[in-house]
Amino acid sequence: MSTSGKKDFQVVVAGAGPVGMATAIELALRGIRTLICDPRAVDDYNVGRINLTNARSMEHFRRWGIAEQLRANDPVPLNVVRDLTYSTRANGRIILNVEGAYEWREQPPFTAEVPEWAPHQAIERSLREKILSLESATFLPLTVIKDFSQDENGVSLIVEDKDGARTVSADYFVIADGAQSEFRKKLNLRMDGTTLFYNQAWHFRAPDLAKLFGNTQLSSMTFFLNEDCYGDILIPQSAEGHWLYHVTPMPEGVEADDWPAFRNMLYRSIGEEFEIFEPVGRYFASQARLATSFNFGRAVLVGDAAHLTSPFGGFGMNMGIGDAVDIGWKIAATLQGWGGPRLIETYTLERRDVCKYIIEGAAHNNQVAGKVLVRPHMEEDSERGDKARAEVREFIIREKTQQSRSFGAQFGYRYTTSPIVIGDGTELPPLKYGEYTPSSVAGCRAPHLWLGEKDSLYDHFGPGFTLLKLDPQVDTAVIEKMAAEIGLPLLVYELNDDAARALYEHKLALIRPDQHVAWRGDALPEDCRWLLDVVRGAVSYQ
Repeated sequence: MSTSGKKDFQVVVAGAGPVGMATAIELALRGIRTLICDPRAVDDYNVGRINLTNARSMEHFRRWGIAEQLRANDPVPLNVVRDLTYSTRANGRIILNVEGAYEWREQPPFTAEVPEWAPHQAIERSLREKILSLESATFLPLTVIKDFSQDENGVSLIVEDKDGARTVSADYFVIADGAQSEFRKKLNLRMDGTTLFYNQAWHFRAPDLAKLFGNTQLSSMTFFLNEDCYGDILIPQSAEGHWLYHVTPMPEGVEADDWPAFRNMLYRSIGEEFEIFEPVGRYFASQARLATSFNFGRAVLVGDAAHLTSPFGGFGMNMGIGDAVDIGWKIAATLQGWGGPRLIETYTLERRDVCKYIIEGAAHNNQVAGKVLVRPHMEEDSERGDKARAEVREFIIREKTQQSRSFGAQFGYRYTTSPIVIGDGTELPPLKYGEYTPSSVAGCRAPHLWLGEKDSLYDHFGPGFTLLKLDPQVDTAVIEKMAAEIGLPLLVYELNDDAARALYEHKLALIRPDQHVAWRGDALPEDCRWLLDVVRGAVSYQ
């Protein structure tokens, strides 16, 4: 059917997992009429999957106004220390405790937020509550998108609920239907990469389990390392005794649905038996895969529909949040008329290389897990036992620190080869997965600093572009006039601050809606219209 004329919605999102909802929020906050469909009920949240919303994602949650809401929705009690603990068994010996691995003890200067370790249902609840509060968003539970077609004018979708099927029209279609995406298959988009190994996770209720951590503190995540070589992990999920037990990789000779076998593994890692109720298992693959493209006409892939990564490092959802922000502002700009014809196509150009880098780092984390961390005699109360544990401790610090200290992967990725950023030839700081060096080079995340207690520089950025003016003598009237003429939203934020000038190294920095630098300089270029046309995707720079 023809999709010309006024559409039912401007954007339709398939899938109300965290990434689908994040995309809908980014769009709806920009006034884009957005429909999001999900087969689950409105109060049906997934459990036993994601736990970490990393600090970069929390910066976006802060921008959306839900960072504190997520913390309030966290059901894990405060007596669970937000550490990462490597232990022989619950009643055994601690090999290494990584303090604040998942919720930092202190707020660092280079980020506006700290990570939040909260179970999947808390993440989904927070995002869904926000969706339901937005006038421009329509959430349809118990609804499935069965099919779609597209032409140069828009997208036509078949939407089905309990009352039957109907046709909905839209300008764009966001595919957020997960790792087994049927729509990705329909588009015949190949996923390049490999399956690393298979895992089994069990979500259950065990009210007395917390009491059994005798010599070992109860942490957000406990890796059990002993000569059983199960590669098992235990994660508290609530104050009511809910837990997630994760075994990776799958032990040889054990079937995925063999709960008694996994229960006995857990008993051994804890050191004794205890009552367990309501076990629910999930068998899944750890994969390192990327779609060949995230763009396909008026359809775009986000999250697991576009890329799959190892769970070690906690980047599955968090990469998807980055996707949601990138494509969200670009679709909104296009629909609002100020985004250029080349803007949306830069989504794949920017995000795919970033995801590839993060996936490769997570695959390294995968290689140093399970049996690789086990040594003979490591449970013994003896000199050779002490030596074995010390060897494992040193190996973890050397090889696995980046798993919990992924500052570079969170904050250091950059879009420097993007055709909508304008570089100045400055050499970039080295890109290291575990370490971050702030840089105001175009394409990098805008360097952050605190202006006062709870007063983040990012809080002063506008929803569109922000021109950060660090010298009050610079005249910005010309670019403000040009932005107004083309309808590009531009906020000029003047900050007379020595620390900011040292951090940004230039008097002016043009910040994109996603908090990345688009251009910087000490004076405006002679042709400000050209500058704005490049950063909004109206003309090509590279």
